[in-house]
Amino acid sequence: MPSISFYSLIIKIKINSPQMFDENIIQSLPEVLYKDKKEGIVKKNKFDPNRIYDTLIRETSLSKNEAEKVTLDVFRFIASSNIKILTAPLIRELVSYTLSKFGFEIARLENTRIGFPYKDLEDKIDECQDIDELKEFIYHGVVDEFNEVRKLIEKPDESSK
Repeated sequence: MPSISFYSLIIKIKINSPQMFDENIIQSLPEVLYKDKKEGIVKKNKFDPNRIYDTLIRETSLSKNEAEKVTLDVFRFIASSNIKILTAPLIRELVSYTLSKFGFEIARLENTRIGFPYKDLEDKIDECQDIDELKEFIYHGVVDEFNEVRKLIEKPDESSK
C-alpha cells in the first residue's frame, strides 16, 4: 500500500459538508492561542479550520463555495507551514491575505480586524500619563477606523476617488 504524506492528503480533501474537516485531521493540527471572550484570558485549543469557514459565512458576503475555497487555501498554508506560534489574529491575517489573493475585496474588508498595530499602541501607552486620555485615544481610533472601513464596504466605487 503506497504511503500518503500529510500534505498530499490535504491537497486531496474534498469539501462537501458544513463540517469540512473531520476530527482526525483537526487533532493532527497545531494548537491556537486565542483570547476567551467570556473569561478574558488567553487559552489554547486545537486549530479547527471549520471555524474559518463558519466565520466567513457569518461575517462576510461570501457564498458557501467561496468560503470553502478560502478556508481550504488557508488550511493548506497552515498545515504545510512551520508556524511555531499560531494565534487567532494570525489566522485572521492569513484569511485576509487569501481573500485579497482571490479578489474578494469586500469580504476582506468585512473580515478586517480593527485596532492598532502593537508598536503604535505601545508608544501611546508609554507617552500617555492619563488613563482617560488613553481610553479616549483608543476609542476614537477604533471608531474612526471602523467608520472608514464601513464606508469602503458600503460604497467601494467611491473609495478610489
